[in-house]
Amino acid sequence: MVSLRSYQSDFIRKIRIAFSQKKRKVCCVAGCGAGKTVLASFMCASHNDKNENNYCWFLVHRQELIEQTLNTFKMFGLNTDRIFVGMYQTVSRRSSETFRKPTLIICDEAHHILAKSWKKIIDAFEDVPIVGLTATPCRSDNKPLGNAFDELCTTVSVKWLIEHKYLSNFEYYAPKIEFEERRKGTDFDQMFITSQFMERKIYGDVLKYINPNKKTIIYCPSIPFSKLMADKINEHFANNIAVHFDGDTPKKERANIIENFRNGNIKILCNVDLIGEGFDVPDCEYCILLRPTLSLSLFIQQSMRCMRYKEGKTAMIIDMVGNCYRHGLPDDDRDWSLEFKPRLIREKNADSQDVIVRQCKKCFRVYKGNGRICPYCFNDNGKTKKQIEEDEKAELERINAIDKRNKNIEVATAKDFGELVKIGIARKYKDPAFWATKVLQSRKAKELAKEKRRAEREAKKQSKQKI
Repeated sequence: MVSLRSYQSDFIRKIRIAFSQKKRKVCCVAGCGAGKTVLASFMCASHNDKNENNYCWFLVHRQELIEQTLNTFKMFGLNTDRIFVGMYQTVSRRSSETFRKPTLIICDEAHHILAKSWKKIIDAFEDVPIVGLTATPCRSDNKPLGNAFDELCTTVSVKWLIEHKYLSNFEYYAPKIEFEERRKGTDFDQMFITSQFMERKIYGDVLKYINPNKKTIIYCPSIPFSKLMADKINEHFANNIAVHFDGDTPKKERANIIENFRNGNIKILCNVDLIGEGFDVPDCEYCILLRPTLSLSLFIQQSMRCMRYKEGKTAMIIDMVGNCYRHGLPDDDRDWSLEFKPRLIREKNADSQDVIVRQCKKCFRVYKGNGRICPYCFNDNGKTKKQIEEDEKAELERINAIDKRNKNIEVATAKDFGELVKIGIARKYKDPAFWATKVLQSRKAKELAKEKRRAEREAKKQSKQKI
């Protein structure tokens, strides 16, 4: 039987309310570690219990997640006779008659739902309600998920999950590797970045942050680099503690690699984007980010992969490509929407500067905001470059304002044409006499306008007295 945590029960109530309000496609935002598969288990069980003819689909986007999901269902004692678990890519390639028609579709990692494969499924089962589960309801192409969903439900934040020991706390470091950025499509050109990393032989920089006794996931910019990184690690530590694997690694071999990582025979997994959404290894402690990305979704999924809860664990995130400066930290509160890009939720009176995180010069940990004092070691890191530039700009504006005021006073106190010409000469104007003439004309025009307004007020006053 599926037993829900209190916040999960509240979440289920929100989803039920949405369906009671005639919403047909509900996007459910639950952060990494909030238990999306548990929620799916409960929804499948309760839906099938209502009617013996009900049938659920739970669709994922990777082969590994099928077995992981079925194991979770089995752990909760679910009868899977009326539950189909499969890849949405496989379902979309086959006729809708191939599978038993669902009465509920649950979409894992719902930010993929705008894919053409998903559209075929939605069009084929237009009358079937859909629940989309995701930790990150956003896409790198910025297409709004409102094109597929008509309601958004959210649950507790990542901060809340950490505070209540459903996720491990973390320390974030950003020892930056310098590289030139080049775009390709909606993200960086990873092969261009790979060529720079290989040319500069940055492996030694990475090795300094590897602890051979800690389970570590390394996200690389490309498969060639990932393979070479695994070789360099094994060469350095004289032990086969690191393995590369990717989407082309045979299914059975991939399963063995993951199992050996879980049981500790393999300490380090090098990959590109394979270990992300849905991958669950609670005792993984380190993540090393070598893949720069413009995708908030990818950043959150990868950086949080080491934050699964384990008693006494503090996850270590080593961000060597500056992803935190683009996206913030994994536990930042964000305003999720079906219509617009996610936005950071800032505290009241917080500055609105572009800089959202800062690295301490003493302990090297990354912290939120651009405050001078590190919250970890209390080191005074001084003003940021942007703050210094803003102060310099403000001072320049102040000096310019004073200078302008003084110049205006100088012109205003000049008594006649001759004094004005002298001022014009001192300021190196092209034609001081012409400028002096214009100043006197302006003065005269102002005096005439002033006199006119005075006469109008007097006439108005006399008119009221006659009445």
